[in-house]
Parts: sequence; C-alpha cells; structure tokens
Amino acid sequence: MYLFTLKDKIAGAIKNIQLRLFPKQILVAGPYVGEFGHELMDWQPWVLAQVGRYQEVHVITYPGRDYLYQGCQVHYHDVSLENAGYKHGNLSPAQLERMARNICDKLGLQNYDLMTAVNICTSYHQRYLLPARYEQLGDLTETTGIKDIAFHFRMVNKDGPDISRNYPLELCDRLAEICTSNNLTCFCVGHPQYSYCPAGVEDRRSDDLKASVQAIRSARLLAGELSGPMHLAQLSATPILIWAPGQWRLDNCERWNVFHVPTYVVSNAVEPPTPELVGEKIIEALTELRQRPAIVYVGLQK
Repeated sequence: MYLFTLKDKIAGAIKNIQLRLFPKQILVAGPYVGEFGHELMDWQPWVLAQVGRYQEVHVITYPGRDYLYQGCQVHYHDVSLENAGYKHGNLSPAQLERMARNICDKLGLQNYDLMTAVNICTSYHQRYLLPARYEQLGDLTETTGIKDIAFHFRMVNKDGPDISRNYPLELCDRLAEICTSNNLTCFCVGHPQYSYCPAGVEDRRSDDLKASVQAIRSARLLAGELSGPMHLAQLSATPILIWAPGQWRLDNCERWNVFHVPTYVVSNAVEPPTPELVGEKIIEALTELRQRPAIVYVGLQK
C-alpha cells in the first residue's frame, strides 16, 4: 500500500480546490487500482458526486465495474487485482497520473481535470474539500426467488498478508452442509475467479456487478469473511453476517454502513470461526430479521 506523504496531501488539497472552483469540461477519475471495498465506499461516491459538474466524466478502473459509475464513461486499466496492493493500491500519485494521461492520450481527451486517490487521501480531503454521494444499488422490483442465505467465500491469492482471510475450503463445505441440513435455501456470490462455491450449492457468482447486486438483493442475508462483497451488500440494503481478524476491521465496516443495514458479527478472532458457530449465528440473525419492518430489506418482502 502506498503511504501518502505530507507533500502528496498538500498537492491533493490544492487540486481539490481547483476542481471545486475552476472545473474544466471533462473529468477523468482514476485509475483506481486498489481494493474493491475501498472502491465502493472510499472512492466511487466521490466520483459520482462530480457527475453533474462536468460535461463528461471518464472513469478508469478494473474490467466489469461499469455498473458502479452510472452517467460515466468507463475505461479499463491492466493492473491485476492480485498485485494491486491494499486500500487504494501500491501506485504513487505520480504513477497514477502518468497512467491516466497515457490513457487520455489514447482516447484523444483534452481540457480535462484529473482526479486520483491523492484527491481523497485523508478524511479531511474527503469531508471538507470534495463532496461524496452514496447511492443505494439495485431495485426491489428486480428480485425474484428470495432465498435465506447467500455466501461469499473469499478466495484471493493476493500479494501481502491477507491470504489468511480466505475461509478454508473444507470449512466452506461444512458450513454449506450445516445450512442445507437446517432447510435453509442458499447460494454463492462473488467473482468466479476470486471466490469459492461448494459442490451442490447454487452458483450465482458473476463478473457482472449488476448481476451480483441482483443476486445479493434476493437473499435475506449475506454471510462471509469481511470483504468487498459485504460492502456491496451494505450499498444494496441487504443485511450481512461477518467475521474478521481484528475489531478495527469490524469498526470500519460499521463506519461505512451509510444506509444502516443490519450487521451481525460472528467473531473478531484471528482464527476463523467454526462452521457450527457460523451456522448458529446465521439462524439467530434470520430469526431476528423476520421481526424487523418488512419494507426495508428485500429478503423480508414475503
């Protein structure tokens, strides 16, 4: 993960003032090369807030994420997710700018403002210098066939320490068996390349984010290790059940819970929770959710 220097922070603040007071015709946002969760909660809302202030907004991000940027023209970079790094990624502001300008040259863009991670590199930049606009994803009318539980079983072999956050595959299998033996209907979501689906479980994994949102909204609860799809569920108004190695991760998840979606925590321990404990918590969460107002959460419509 690149650590922003004081010089970077000052430069970002100056750029934000220019964006606010003297916008050009076109905004180029990106390239975004970091984690999916941070793109959802710590980048995309700031891009969306600029859409109305420019004649055109161009976004540079990972392939398949067009759905997040309604009203924008989306272009892809070639940074692999496995090597991207954490938070906003490994690339420095100079590297991001160089990559963005190379892409703009290929597209023939001129007279544009450039917005990269340096523009939102601190909470002060985000709060006082650039606005954000969170939008709820999905449409209640699009969902059919409501099921009890969706799983996201993270399976990312990424540079760095977080490979330990992949729930062991044998535990995924046992958890799926526990849920089906309790007559719970379930399926799996996530990117096919970066998530796991146990044998016998309905596979609704997709590299199409719109399809993933529709799937998530058709579950009463999304369960799994805290990861990007859990934040996608929060933006889709679907309750989540999570575990994570460290309370600070869970605290950040709640801080990002802008729509106040119900969140159930299994554990904050370093060791992954047992399938039996997760299954028990799932049943408790579903019981509690059925007592909530039915119009708020998609899984409670029927």
